[in-house]
Amino acid sequence: MKSTAFTLSNNPDQLKAQVIELRGAVEEKEQAIAEKEQRIEQLLDYILLLRKRRFGASADRPNKDQIALFDEAELEQLLADLERPEAVDAEPMAQEKTQSKRKNPVRRPLPAHFNRVEKVIDLPDEEKAAMGDDWTFMGYDISEQLAIIPRQHYVIQYKRAKYVPINEEVAGGEQGVRIAPRPDQILPKSIAHSSVIADVVTRKFVDGLPFYRQEAIHAREGIDLSRQTMSGWVIQLHERLRPLMAAMKQLLYQGPVIHIDETRLQVLNEPGRENTQVSYMWVYGGGAPDKPVIWYHYADSRSGEVPEEFLYPKERDPPGGTRYLVTDGYSGYNALSKAPGILGHAACWAHVRRKYIEATHGRKNTAAAHQMVALIHKLYQVERAAKEKTPLERKAIRQVRAEPILAKIKVWLDEKVVQVLPKSPLGGAISYTLGLWPKLTTYVEDGNIPIDNNKIENAIRPFVIGRKNFLFSGSPRGANASATLYTLVESAKANNLEPWAYLNYLFEKLPAAKSEQALLALLPQNLKTEDLKA
Repeated sequence: MKSTAFTLSNNPDQLKAQVIELRGAVEEKEQAIAEKEQRIEQLLDYILLLRKRRFGASADRPNKDQIALFDEAELEQLLADLERPEAVDAEPMAQEKTQSKRKNPVRRPLPAHFNRVEKVIDLPDEEKAAMGDDWTFMGYDISEQLAIIPRQHYVIQYKRAKYVPINEEVAGGEQGVRIAPRPDQILPKSIAHSSVIADVVTRKFVDGLPFYRQEAIHAREGIDLSRQTMSGWVIQLHERLRPLMAAMKQLLYQGPVIHIDETRLQVLNEPGRENTQVSYMWVYGGGAPDKPVIWYHYADSRSGEVPEEFLYPKERDPPGGTRYLVTDGYSGYNALSKAPGILGHAACWAHVRRKYIEATHGRKNTAAAHQMVALIHKLYQVERAAKEKTPLERKAIRQVRAEPILAKIKVWLDEKVVQVLPKSPLGGAISYTLGLWPKLTTYVEDGNIPIDNNKIENAIRPFVIGRKNFLFSGSPRGANASATLYTLVESAKANNLEPWAYLNYLFEKLPAAKSEQALLALLPQNLKTEDLKA
């Protein structure tokens, strides 16, 4: 190791200057070392977080292994404070404890609407003969087992009656042969019945099964149905469904809340864009509480202008009514929150909680992260207690029970923000929470506003799962068509309709729907399961 000799001057003034210079150099080195140590801690936390995301459980659960390693007394004190009656009403805690008790597994009965095939099992004839008249039959011991018949395709053969005049003098005989008209079809002259088209759509947009896999499945069944044909069906459906979708979009505004989220989508052959550029699928949730609408919208940008133009297009009159906006923390929604008719902008507590869950898996301040997780847990206990209440009752419950917890959370944030490293997992979570604080408290203003954006998070998940299988859309037309069909199946699910049954019903009835009233009657918001069976 090389050493650098430093000669001290005998002159007092020069010696003082040298000492000051040395002190400055030492302080500079110490600061550089401290910054590197902070960076090392930050990178080590990132490594732990990435390992957790890659190899850990996908559910957002705190790290129970770390909870007792740091600041145990501080954590226990906070948890003790939370149990005091003045902190939150004890009823939700008692209710949760009751629900959290593990139940013994119970075999549920098989669905009653399934056909039953009886198989009688009796004793062998020799054994019954040996029993003689000493035994008498008293009934059966009945058990059930689920069985399956592989799906069977069948062909509908249409026989259209033809008539020919007996002679040329018959009125209208000059027309020649008269033939019964073809039945209306969702895709005219298609080889596929509406039930097959509904099956193809359900398999891709509900089950996430790409067309090339469906092609292979059909080939095993002896059916030549190419992926190009199925893709063509989807494009044609998008065009045929335009009037129905226009009617459904009007329902999107008929509710007190609009949820929004977005996720990336790879689209090929976009005009003026490289195939490697990322586009987005936006998802909106709205409608009346008893008639929810889930709407998918493809766009080539993540700009905040996309949802603003979609919900409030400049060339049209703004929709009537007022509503709240519920989103995650993406700043692109801020412009939309100022649009006419938006009463307020609420942020998502589930996103906040997720950041503190990640902080519990860090190397430091894990007890503090557990503290915030416990506080947010209390907010959700209040929501569970108010779930079945009316919006007015829910608002009153929140003001009594949730507002004291929110006040405690704000005090905690203000204390911790100056105690932790800003770039640590906990520091990042605190900064994120404080930056959204006015939006995080908006939900207390109205009982119609949910505490989080999970409604739309759950609606966007099927698309994310499907994206892992089909990877990209081949063109903007395909992306728009996918958005239309995702809208239909997710809205059907939100209205408690089985997707295939709804699509089969819709594709069968839509060609005959010539009026606005007929279109409205086919929306999933206006149908019940019984209607589909009829």
